[in-house]
Amino acid sequence: MPLKKIETYFAPAERADQALVEHDYKLFTGFSKVNELINALPLIAAVLNEQRQIVYGNKPLLEAMGFSKFEDVLGLRPGELINCIHANEMPGGCGTSESCRVCGAVISIQDCLNSNNKIVNECRITAWQGNKTISYEFEVTVSPFQYEKQRFVVLSFEDISNEKRRQVLERLFFHDIINTAGGLRGFIQFLEETDDPAEQKEYTKVAARLSETLIEEILSQRGLLAAERGDLVVNFAEVDILNLIKEVIQQIQHHKVSEDRQIIKASTSHGIRITTDAVLLKRVLVNLLKNAVEASLKGMEIIIGVKDDHPDGIEIWVKNETLIPKDIQLQIFQRSFSTKDETRGTGTYSIKMFTEQYLNGKVSFVSNEKERTVFSVFLPKN
Repeated sequence: MPLKKIETYFAPAERADQALVEHDYKLFTGFSKVNELINALPLIAAVLNEQRQIVYGNKPLLEAMGFSKFEDVLGLRPGELINCIHANEMPGGCGTSESCRVCGAVISIQDCLNSNNKIVNECRITAWQGNKTISYEFEVTVSPFQYEKQRFVVLSFEDISNEKRRQVLERLFFHDIINTAGGLRGFIQFLEETDDPAEQKEYTKVAARLSETLIEEILSQRGLLAAERGDLVVNFAEVDILNLIKEVIQQIQHHKVSEDRQIIKASTSHGIRITTDAVLLKRVLVNLLKNAVEASLKGMEIIIGVKDDHPDGIEIWVKNETLIPKDIQLQIFQRSFSTKDETRGTGTYSIKMFTEQYLNGKVSFVSNEKERTVFSVFLPKN
C-alpha cells in the first residue's frame, strides 16, 4: 500500500507505519552484537529507517534526551527527539519545514540515503527546553547500513558546542580586541609625540572612544557567557527609550563600520519610557544597528525608530536597504551562524537570547522587496 503524500518543503514527509517501525526495532533488539556495538559508543547514536524514523538507539541517546525506555522514542525523527523548534511546523514533522532545507542533520541523512556513502557534517539546532530555547551544535556522522535486505542509516551526534565557543572567543580576543587595543596604543603614541594642543585634544577623543569600544566588546562577551549559564543578573528600572537610542547611534557612529553610512533616527513626537534593563537593551540595539550598518553598502541609509501604538508594549525597529538571502534568513538566530566569518556568529543569537529570555520581549524580522530588511524588538509595558 503506497504511503500517503504529505506536503514538504524539503525531505520526504511520508513515514513507515507503526507496525513496520516495531518490526525493524525487533530486528535490532534480537541482534545481540548490534546491541553491544551501539551501546559501546560514547556518542549519541541511532539507527534510522529510510523514512528517517528512529528504529533503534543507544543508552547515551536515551540518557541525553531524558527518556527511560526506548519505546518512548520509537518512530520519532531526530528533530522530534531533540524537540527542535521547527519539528512541528509542518504536518510531516522533522525534515519538512522551510528551515529544514538548511539543517545539517537532515541534509546529511538525505545525502547518505541518496549516495549510499558516509556523510559528515556540522549541524546547528535550536530546541525547546520548557518554555525557553537552547542551542545545540553537533558534528553529525551518517553511515549507510543494510540488514535483512532493508536499508538503514546509523546516525551519531558529537557535541561540538565548546569547540565553537572557543573559536568565537579566539576570534574576539585574537582579532577584534587586539585590533582595537592596537588602535588605542597607536593614538596614545601620537599623544606622546605631539605638542600641538588641538592634535592632543583630537587624539584623546579618539583614544577614549576606542577604550570604550574595547570595554564594550569584553563586557558583551562576558554578558553572553553569563546569560548562557543562567547567571546573568537583570536590573529593571524606568528607561527613556529615545535617549537610549541616541546613545546607541553615537556609539555606532564612532565605530569604524559606520564609515560613509548614514544612521537616521526616525522622528518621534513624544518621550517614551518603559521599565526594562538599560544595559541589556543597549547591547541588543547596538548589535542590531551594527549588523544593519555592516550589511549596508557605502552611501546607504540605516534608520532606527520606535512604535508606541500597541497597548501592551513598544517596538524598536532598525531598517536597512540590503535584502537577506532566503537560506540565510532561515538560520539568522542560530548560535555560531554568521555571514561574515565561520568563527563569528553571536550577534543575532545574543539579540534573541537577551530579548526573549531576559527582557521578556520578542525579536522578529522581515526581509523582502517591499519592506526591505527590518529587525524589530518588541518590549512589554510593565
